[in-house]
Amino acid sequence: MSEILTQIPIYLVLLAALVNLTRRQWTINLVALTVQYLFLFPLVRSVLPMELALIQPFTGLMVTLILYLTLVSVGGIEKVKLNIKPTSGEIFRALAGLLLLVMLQSFLPGLQREVFPLVPSDHLFASMGLILIGLLQLGTISEPFYIAIGILTFLSGFQLLYYALDYSYLLEALLVTVNLLLAIVGAFFIVKNAESETT
Repeated sequence: MSEILTQIPIYLVLLAALVNLTRRQWTINLVALTVQYLFLFPLVRSVLPMELALIQPFTGLMVTLILYLTLVSVGGIEKVKLNIKPTSGEIFRALAGLLLLVMLQSFLPGLQREVFPLVPSDHLFASMGLILIGLLQLGTISEPFYIAIGILTFLSGFQLLYYALDYSYLLEALLVTVNLLLAIVGAFFIVKNAESETT
């Protein structure tokens, strides 16, 4: 039972990343990004002390707030429409993301044994899953908002993997700064893209 409970955050994080990969509705994407950051906390907490692990969700919420305020300023926050039929692009991205996770699960034992022997398998699955989904998102969309989400998802996976291998206060400060700067840069390009569409 305890093993099932420890795996719930892993699947919620990956499900949120898959929603961001698949769905193209800004409100849903922001909620999914928030869920992704919040449920990363138990995974980070398993390898870091509480006071250090709290940095991850706090940074994630700051990043999400920056993106939310930017989308509000350009009028991108709309009422959630759940009854919209998925497009062929959304179906393709969902299947591609699921296929990546299935392939990762099959290669995971060898990857852990040969490359990351010190990283627990569940931790490795979550971190590599986020990295792969982030890269897939970067390769399948050109909108600034989704590029920002793809980079942030990739970075979340990298941070999760790094925490299991080693920890450095200096690198943690650098990664927090990078996350916030990426959100600000993403916000800038969201505004520029909105301005170019109105002219």
